[in-house]
Amino acid sequence: MDSLSIETLSQPLFPGCAVLRLQGIIYASTLVQVEKAVKNALEDKKKNLVLDLAGTNYVSSGGWSAILSAAKKVRDLGGDLFLSGMKAEVYDAFELLEYDKVIRLFTTPEKAFREGLPQARPA
Repeated sequence: MDSLSIETLSQPLFPGCAVLRLQGIIYASTLVQVEKAVKNALEDKKKNLVLDLAGTNYVSSGGWSAILSAAKKVRDLGGDLFLSGMKAEVYDAFELLEYDKVIRLFTTPEKAFREGLPQARPA
């Protein structure tokens, strides 16, 4: 059975920011984990999030919908959501679906915070 593990990493250099490191497969059976991790980060006052997909092997259409929904929720609360570290097979779907026009992608989480959030300077 394919699964997903999510590790939430606070960013001491970037207060109010967190990285959600997703490893595995994002699809119908694991969507609730993604939604819960985003909800928990927001409840922990982390308004700027990076979903680190370096360890993600596949994202279903439902997975992409959950990511878009998370981005909207984060933005509605005055923050932003970025993606980082996508494998080629995951990136192909991301680009094909034109989600690159809606969510910014960076090579690393740190680069996302430094370049995606001009106001986020290391503390």
